[in-house]
Amino acid sequence: MPAVRAANWVRHQVTEFRIACVLSMAGTLTTLAGLALYSIPGAGFPPVAIGLSCLTTGLVMLGSGVKDH
Repeated sequence: MPAVRAANWVRHQVTEFRIACVLSMAGTLTTLAGLALYSIPGAGFPPVAIGLSCLTTGLVMLGSGVKDH
């Protein structure tokens, strides 16, 4: 029974708009962390690439005209 409640909650609360906002925020933070790692000697390119892809996906989702806030 708890699984059914959780599924209903997710279905009603996790909208495409919220997913886009979270992706944009996570992409921004990951990109900034990757740039900090890239500026010092370290492996900063993978976090920059992942962060930019998340940021781009989130911004495209936000810009696509999602109406249900």
